[in-house]
Amino acid sequence: MGDKIKPAYYTVDFVTALPLTACRERLEHEVILKRRTIGEQLAPLDQQTTLRENGAFVVERTFPGAMHPIRLAGNLDHDEASGGTWVHGTITHDTYNQVLVEGMIIFLVFFMISAVFFVRLKEDGLLCSIPLLLMLLGVASLRWRALRKATEDLAHWMRRQLYVTRDQVREK
Repeated sequence: MGDKIKPAYYTVDFVTALPLTACRERLEHEVILKRRTIGEQLAPLDQQTTLRENGAFVVERTFPGAMHPIRLAGNLDHDEASGGTWVHGTITHDTYNQVLVEGMIIFLVFFMISAVFFVRLKEDGLLCSIPLLLMLLGVASLRWRALRKATEDLAHWMRRQLYVTRDQVREK
């Protein structure tokens, strides 16, 4: 009770043909996340990967103003049946609460500015504050969409990094 149900795309669970050492090497490479959209520039991300000797790993994406980073925690285990590596984990920290807090701050700021404008300018003050709210929500929406996309992309990134079929290994 109290646990939030995670969507299926928050999990990673596959067997790759890569051996355990190759998976570790791929995860150890530095990752530079591209900032293509305005939303991605409003929430610039950095990614760090921590690997432990027992096969546990944590991939974190940090961004300015974060209460906590976006975090995927999992394990790399040798798969006896295929000779490859079983990669399994889940996103344990997402941006859902971050968006709620930022949204509440925007409405609190809007309420305070509206009150000041109303005291000073009466009805004209309210007419001035409504476009301000729409502008703040528009900019925040770009940031929130970029954070949501970064959260959903973390599991996809893990698959792109590590999932290799047996045929792809033989070709190399």
